[in-house]
Amino acid sequence: MKLEVIDAFADRPFAGNPAAVCFTPGALKETAMRLIAREMNLSETAFLHAVPDGFSLRWFTPVAEVALCGHATLAAAHALWTGGVLDADEAARFQTLSGVLVARKDGDWIELDFPALTALGEAAPAGLVEGLGVAAGAVVAVARSTHDYLVELADEATVRALRPDFGRLAAVPGRGVIVTARAAVPGYDFVSRFFAPSVGVNEDPVTGSAHCALGPYWQARLGRSEFTAYQASERGGVVKVAVRGERVLLRGQAVTVSRVELTAAAASFPLG
Repeated sequence: MKLEVIDAFADRPFAGNPAAVCFTPGALKETAMRLIAREMNLSETAFLHAVPDGFSLRWFTPVAEVALCGHATLAAAHALWTGGVLDADEAARFQTLSGVLVARKDGDWIELDFPALTALGEAAPAGLVEGLGVAAGAVVAVARSTHDYLVELADEATVRALRPDFGRLAAVPGRGVIVTARAAVPGYDFVSRFFAPSVGVNEDPVTGSAHCALGPYWQARLGRSEFTAYQASERGGVVKVAVRGERVLLRGQAVTVSRVELTAAAASFPLG
């Protein structure tokens, strides 16, 4: 088996969000996928193999499987096209825990067709505001989507300056916490950061699935359906978002950084 490490939502190496993509001849045992993901130690490792009408795709952090992941899906699609498995004009169809997800190539950009996730207003649970380390007055709104809490803060500078207490955030229910604000930098509509210590990812560099909730949220706030977003992590990344009813189109770029081949010792391990 071979893996590729691909920087997703990036137009150059060592930016965006790195994901490992593992091509397998068939389904692996879950324990094997967990071991490989732990060994790669990236926010997500994607496992895919051919099935009728597309590819099976699962995503694992170093400690848990997740139900939806944008950047590793973008990376998997990029690997299929650059590896010659699919022609550039062929769509990549993935069978996932979140249903069928489709990726299409458009020049240097990849478009993901993902489910829209509505974030409904909700009182902040214990530890959320304290875990983010912000004053209560800086919080504009708190909402909750299918997977995560979403917190809007007063301004971009506050989002960028966050130094969370990850121990406290790990106790917040759900997968993670999306923090967002209107963008102050020209060319962007909103900024965000994403913290998910409960699944082994203190801060995710660029989170496609978070934008499934951010798109509808900012559509309601700004009265528009298309946005250019920036995830303001240390690595940073651009996500173009278009809300289309119950779907969200996410656009980003990707760059292959390295390739890994399992050694004979690893291959002889009971991974099948």
